[in-house]
Amino acid sequence: MTKNNNILPQGWQTKSLGQIGTFFKGKGIAKAEIVETGKPCIRYGQIYSEYNYFVEEFKSFIDETSAKNSEPIFKNDLLFAGSGETLADIGKCVAYIKEEEAYAGGDIVILRPNSEDAHYLGYLFNADEFKKQTYKLGQGHSVVHIYSSSLKNVKVTLPPLPEQQKIAKILATWDKAIKLQQELIYNKKQYKKAVMKKLLTGEVRFKGFSEKWQEYHLGFLGNTYSGLSGKSKEDFGIGLPYIPYKNIYGNPSIDITYMDYVNIKPIENQNQVIYGDIFFTVSSETPDEVGMSSVLLDKSIEELYLNSFCFGFRLNDFKTLLPEFASHYFRGDKFRFEMLKAAQGATRFNLSKSNVTKLKIVIPSVAEQLKIASFLSGIDKETKALECELLYFQKQKQGLMQQLLTGKIRVKN
Repeated sequence: MTKNNNILPQGWQTKSLGQIGTFFKGKGIAKAEIVETGKPCIRYGQIYSEYNYFVEEFKSFIDETSAKNSEPIFKNDLLFAGSGETLADIGKCVAYIKEEEAYAGGDIVILRPNSEDAHYLGYLFNADEFKKQTYKLGQGHSVVHIYSSSLKNVKVTLPPLPEQQKIAKILATWDKAIKLQQELIYNKKQYKKAVMKKLLTGEVRFKGFSEKWQEYHLGFLGNTYSGLSGKSKEDFGIGLPYIPYKNIYGNPSIDITYMDYVNIKPIENQNQVIYGDIFFTVSSETPDEVGMSSVLLDKSIEELYLNSFCFGFRLNDFKTLLPEFASHYFRGDKFRFEMLKAAQGATRFNLSKSNVTKLKIVIPSVAEQLKIASFLSGIDKETKALECELLYFQKQKQGLMQQLLTGKIRVKN
């Protein structure tokens, strides 16, 4: 990781990983060996799926017998994922910064540094410039591997130890701010979930509302329609947007920034979606994804289609059910429970339009729906603002990492 002009910052040195420390290899720890409590351990897949830069708390444990057959790790060890399904997975690194006895499973490459700061290396080994080098080392197709024999030749530029420690301390401050922001977002979402449970069942009512809630079959309120009937992208349309499955699953209301586009002139008799339409996912390998809903609340979209792995539900009118209320109601625990009962399958869950139209909902007056929807949407806006701040913090930290880890910005002694 030398600077582009090949001139090192004053006091910095270029070293290979083999010069920095000694390599070891993790071993053992199959998934079946994981227990509720015992000796803390880390498996290679957890490096890229559950950790960021550091191992600060453990999520898996093994018993004494498994520990004897595994490789111990010690404070300041650097752990690389030796296998993965993508180049982004392999070579992902976490620094172990705890004191307690722990163990590394198979397909983990361990680097035990001689004197460098592990906190600094945790950041350095996850920087873009370092990852560009490890991407080139990946071997394999369906499963990609990386080995210590290749990693030991990777070169990095390192400042003196005191500067390493100061850089790590600065970046750790940003990590704390990011973690705090993530906690605020989590708490806000948990608050909304708790409030939804009470407001969408009538357990808690806003002042001024006492009218009894009414029960309806969904089939009484509207009609279903299918998504795109084409079997390949050539059947869909040229430059025309459609709503992908991931958009419906991920958002209570459709986010137009997540549209996908189709490629040729649309075939006849396709259903365009309009404001107020409700969409449901119809098939998934997990019950959490089937029957997830999203509502189109944007009135400005003129031409938009629905993906073939979903179906739409169009209300007869908005005199009984408001789309804004529906975007929250259909994601509430009570309706989700009824929706999952309507899904069929064992290894894969499927949901038919006819089963959905038979479902009953119990809803308040339109005026009360509007009040509830406005309150819950307000929480969503607050969450969105927090998420935008989080993205800003993450981008700022990424830029600062680039400057500090290359010596473009130097810290004061």
